[in-house]
Amino acid sequence: MSGDEYKLITDRVGLVGGIALLMGTAIGMSIFLVPTQMMQEAGPSITVAILLSIFPMVFGILLLLQLGGAIPVAGGNYVYGSRLVGPFWGLLAVAIPVIAVWSYLLFAALGFAEFLPVLLDALGVSLSTPGALDGLPIDLGALAAVWGLLAFFLAINYRGIQLVTKVQIALVVLFCAGMLTFVVGGFLSFDADNFTPLFPDGEGQPFADGLAPFFLAAVVLYIPFQGFAMIIEIGEELDDPVKNIPRVLAVGMSLVAVLTIAVVFALVGAVPWEEVTDAAVEGGIAGVADAHGILPTFGVGLVALAALIAAATTVNTLLTSYSRTIMRASRDNVVPDYFAAIHGEHGTPHRSIALLGLVPIALAPFFVSIDTIGAVDVLDWLVTLTVTGIFIAFMIAGVALWNLPKVFPQRYEFSFYRLPMPVLKVVAVGNVVISFIFTLLVAASAPTALVAMFVWLLVAAGMYVYRVRRYAKRGVDLKAEMSLLHKHEKLGGSNTDGGD
Repeated sequence: MSGDEYKLITDRVGLVGGIALLMGTAIGMSIFLVPTQMMQEAGPSITVAILLSIFPMVFGILLLLQLGGAIPVAGGNYVYGSRLVGPFWGLLAVAIPVIAVWSYLLFAALGFAEFLPVLLDALGVSLSTPGALDGLPIDLGALAAVWGLLAFFLAINYRGIQLVTKVQIALVVLFCAGMLTFVVGGFLSFDADNFTPLFPDGEGQPFADGLAPFFLAAVVLYIPFQGFAMIIEIGEELDDPVKNIPRVLAVGMSLVAVLTIAVVFALVGAVPWEEVTDAAVEGGIAGVADAHGILPTFGVGLVALAALIAAATTVNTLLTSYSRTIMRASRDNVVPDYFAAIHGEHGTPHRSIALLGLVPIALAPFFVSIDTIGAVDVLDWLVTLTVTGIFIAFMIAGVALWNLPKVFPQRYEFSFYRLPMPVLKVVAVGNVVISFIFTLLVAASAPTALVAMFVWLLVAAGMYVYRVRRYAKRGVDLKAEMSLLHKHEKLGGSNTDGGD
């Protein structure tokens, strides 16, 4: 299967559905857990850190507005890398997101299993493991929760994006209700004195040991914003994608930013940072709300439930969006064309979805049975691997944006959303520089995760060389296939303008 010899996905998602898909990815469980962890380290300065994290988010959104508005296709990361940077970089733009998604699916599912007791405690429910199972080397309850979450959303994605979107809208409404409940409770207990000193040391005084905790908080709090990139992966399935990709990004990320900033300010305003205990931190903002009486039991339960739902929505849309990356690359034979197939009844790239979802299910027993990788907590290690992959993908996308006006001038000229050339250059360079710096800062906390990423990149490079040579023996120029847009992706069906 090559060129245009494949079946296209015909189901479409509207503006509201697109916004729900984006918000469900961008607002994951992290925003319910990270602020309390960072508050212990950086104190009230996390309010400044969350505002600072908006700037790299804006750079990322502008990048995707331009690329998604100019070339709205399925598997945007792969297409932008292969068409605007080079064939090899296109392969990396598949391999890197895939390992990042595998890691984040495990992170979200493990976090779901770990946080489930917090919700049950808030509801007064106690679960105990039967004594006969106490000696087992693996927590069967946690494994069941991980498998159940991953398998449930794998099945939903198999059935089609319309079902995915309906489920996502309902779940997004619920977790937004949980976030707003915490925000209201926090502001009802608001005390402006909690914001001073803004940059404390361990003894409550302005610290003299540098701004390291503050900058770490800015990087870590930026992580929940990363999910917005998913919208360029499903461009082929949005109604009027040229117009709706910018609209989904603008509306969805505005809501995400407002909600997350409100949560951080409500947290700091409601609780003196010195009084946040380790036990409360383990429960995230729900644990803090319970320990400090910010919310009644019902409210604490709703916030804890919202955290679990946020993990679920992330799993849901990651399977949806990045399965399209695999599908799109397989249309070019970069990965086996077996994964380009569309289900005859459900209209989904079912084989790509299975590849993306079954690997974390298979790895789950190993990750459930361990607490650390090296000296790093297993959840921290997984999220480091995830974020490292995201930042590398954004570096490739930054170069793609720089090359867009030169490679596809018509696409740039007639884009629904067009950045002025000087702004485009600043945004392109800014994404590369910011992503590089953040990669180093994040990877420093778990160097073995960075090593794992580079080992994976070497494997991907070997696969690329193998497939290029294999197809060359058949008389097929795989690099040429990775340089032109397919017929349905072209402007007016023309082959001019660099394949446009």
